[in-house]
Amino acid sequence: MKILKVSLQTKSLEKVKHFYCDLLRFPLISETKESVILKAGESHLAFERVETETGEEPYYHFAFMIPSDTFREAKAWLREKGVQLFSRENQDEFSFTDWNATACYFYDSNGNLVEFIAHHSLDNPSDSEFDQCDILRICEVGMPVKQPFIESRKICEPFNVDTWKGAGEGFLPIGNTHGLMILVDHERKWFPDNRMPGRFPLKVSIQGTENAELTIEDMYVVTSVTPR
Repeated sequence: MKILKVSLQTKSLEKVKHFYCDLLRFPLISETKESVILKAGESHLAFERVETETGEEPYYHFAFMIPSDTFREAKAWLREKGVQLFSRENQDEFSFTDWNATACYFYDSNGNLVEFIAHHSLDNPSDSEFDQCDILRICEVGMPVKQPFIESRKICEPFNVDTWKGAGEGFLPIGNTHGLMILVDHERKWFPDNRMPGRFPLKVSIQGTENAELTIEDMYVVTSVTPR
């Protein structure tokens, strides 16, 4: 499963544009007064301006896939940009045995928990010095829900996908190595920062075998698009 586009909400459109375009040098695809769309490898990352009822800044968890042999270089690149990596017990890289992957985490300007992850089972090495062009795609997006198992069944059948490795109580990754929708119990803290997840609207478009659309808990819109 490949994620084609993720659309998130923000109160601070100018700040998030500065972080991704000016600091991390993501290519800007389009911009209006109400939204920006950025290029993240094969995927698009969109932010849409919104005013929330509570005045709270929407925050999410999502991940970018990087080449399997560039993890240390990617960490150094982030540090050079002045991005502080999340550290727990003096550790700023985290291994996932079930996934054969290594990840690091940081916060963007809006407080989103962003992840760089290298899947070592994939043959996708890079032959150049790491920069923003080495980001392959958005490969994870988190969706806190009230009933993860029930909502996962609603997604799996119409989109012809299934839960993946590491599924457990309150944590259901749907997809495969190339892309995952992470359904978590809305009262389950995110790893690794132990922050309670926020529930804010988002849209995710995936590459599928047929065109379909589904709304989950009146909060998340998932769209499947067939290759042209």
